[in-house]
Amino acid sequence: MTLKENMQTWDVIIAGGGSAGLAAALTAARGGARTLLIERQSRLGGMGTNALVHTFCGMYHPDTSRPWAWLNPGVSQEVGEHMMERTRQTAPDLMGRVYVLRQHPSLFASIANDLSAAESKLTRLSGAEWCGLKLLNCGWQVELISAGIRQTHETKALIDTTGDATGARWLSRDLWLQADSARLYRPAYICGLPRVIGTHDESWRFALGALIVRGIREKALPESAIGAAFRDSPFAEEMFMTIDLEAGQAQWDPLDPAKRAEVEITGCHTAMRMWTYLRKQHSDFKNCPPPILPAQAGIRESARYIGDFTLTGKSLATCQRYEDDVALAGWPMEMRENARGPKLRFFDRPEPAGIPAGCLKNARTPGLLFAGRCISADHEALASVRVMGTCMATGQAAAIMALKSVS
Repeated sequence: MTLKENMQTWDVIIAGGGSAGLAAALTAARGGARTLLIERQSRLGGMGTNALVHTFCGMYHPDTSRPWAWLNPGVSQEVGEHMMERTRQTAPDLMGRVYVLRQHPSLFASIANDLSAAESKLTRLSGAEWCGLKLLNCGWQVELISAGIRQTHETKALIDTTGDATGARWLSRDLWLQADSARLYRPAYICGLPRVIGTHDESWRFALGALIVRGIREKALPESAIGAAFRDSPFAEEMFMTIDLEAGQAQWDPLDPAKRAEVEITGCHTAMRMWTYLRKQHSDFKNCPPPILPAQAGIRESARYIGDFTLTGKSLATCQRYEDDVALAGWPMEMRENARGPKLRFFDRPEPAGIPAGCLKNARTPGLLFAGRCISADHEALASVRVMGTCMATGQAAAIMALKSVS
């Protein structure tokens, strides 16, 4: 479908084209709803394409003592299978006590494009900034700015997958929350490193870590380089470097554009210093061209909705299930409150936990659903459900709920 007017009426509007938004849009359109997907970036995939997050986590059953199995059927599995086919992976990687699937951001963007283009009921609007929201008698009015033109769209159901609870912030302060700045999970700056040779096992990583520490001590690298980690791409002679950043600690606010800009500048500066240093000091990086930089830093935590039910770290740890489960969580709580690596809290048993419908809705805002990083969860639970596999599952679940409300 093409957008021919600046004001239209839709069955479902999805705000945010990340992993949750993609899953919601595909599910709604496949369910027969006239669907509009709005995205501020030029590419779908969110953190998995624009921030170069290069692993799909939360896609698999958490019991690693048995062969790997998909956790949530539907879009999450579909995207994972497409990625495995295009990268020629036959199985996910077993990393300690979790299964992860290496993904390539460019391929994820291509897969998202192909899947969305195949749906005749789905219209995609990129480069669109959400600038207003109003409750109507039988739905919602959404205001956008796209290419400098203000647009107004009406919808029976709205799904917020922005990652920042944008809709709640337009409506009322008592509909959303955010952790204290000092506790917010630290952002990451990720870049691609082509033409890196060698075998990158644990001893290699240990030696590289020692080299980076030496570089910091000798002032050849900035202090921010201490948060760097390296992982192989699905393709030969390519790596991704992830730099966790302190981001000012107690001054960090992902909703502040100036703070986000500071993170981008620090991340880019650190990445370029690292590239220069490693080319000189490590033979595996000698022929590495300049790094592929992300379109944005990776934000792990921001504002989220207060729903009818709030998922907690305790409920995940005890593998609690609910009568109205709409998705399953299987990724451990990966807490990153500083730039010194994750603090993992695994579930008490190698079983998934439930995500009930109340985490995706609030009775005070009928017809407004939320998924992905926006769902109603406490700080600890978010550390599990924020990963892309789980975000796809909650996006799909929100769309199924939306379809029931507009039918």
